[in-house]
Amino acid sequence: MNIRNLDLNLLFVFEAVYATGNISKAARQLDLSQPAVSNALNRLRKQLDDPLFVREGNGVVPTSKSVTIIEPIRAALKAIQDTIEQPDEFDPATSRRHFRIIVADPLEPLIVPELLGKISVDTQITYELLPPQRFNIEEALLQDRIDLAVFLMPDRIPGIVSEPLMPVDLVALARIGHPRISGAVQPKQLMQENHVGLMLVPGKLENSSKVTVWQAIEQRVVCHVHKVNSIPQIVAATDLIGFVPRKYAEHMSRYYDLQVINLDAPFSNQKFHLSWHKRHEHDGPHKWLREQIVRALG
Repeated sequence: MNIRNLDLNLLFVFEAVYATGNISKAARQLDLSQPAVSNALNRLRKQLDDPLFVREGNGVVPTSKSVTIIEPIRAALKAIQDTIEQPDEFDPATSRRHFRIIVADPLEPLIVPELLGKISVDTQITYELLPPQRFNIEEALLQDRIDLAVFLMPDRIPGIVSEPLMPVDLVALARIGHPRISGAVQPKQLMQENHVGLMLVPGKLENSSKVTVWQAIEQRVVCHVHKVNSIPQIVAATDLIGFVPRKYAEHMSRYYDLQVINLDAPFSNQKFHLSWHKRHEHDGPHKWLREQIVRALG
């Protein structure tokens, strides 16, 4: 017989009849009608070319072929059932998974070290960070080229799930010891300074159209950079001013001698979002990854 033509349900019927020794009892156990069980048994008899059971008294007894095949069939059915019913849990200490993610530049130093700190020396978890400037987030999620993205809100497309994480909340950075800026300053004074600014080229850099928050600031930019991560380094070594998200600024001020300067009013109501495709909604490892990212950002 061709195994591809075998209906798995017939094996469940066979096992129930074998276990109960009675077609009526097997029907009650399977929540089927007696004719349905008899019909299934007849189909399996034809496929296996054996009567499988013969009548004896008020029940049935197995043939020698049934006795031979019952244990392997039971083992196979149990393995299938255990696999399907296995809880979708994920143990980062022992599980194997390769995660492909896009993370906005300002959030990368906040998230990635936390993720890597969750894995042990002999872990089988691996990460691949893809540059947001080169991969369209919506296309990458739809095509399953990435597991998730931590970026600004994606376009509303069916199948993509998005949850807000935190506001962008821009602040100004200046080096400690700046000749004209120390502590609280007026916005007008900030704007009179030379700035290092983020260069966003619509159409050339993927996802650049989503980034509107920096474009709302009128700056005297004397140095354009393509990555937010360049701003703290330049500001710390010069008298230039830079605008970055607050959490990122607070984090980078631990490593550079920087002042974090609050702005009187927010330039934008944009928020960072955690986005993924709904195909991963109930996937255990994916849920674990989302939880770690949310926890890393507090």
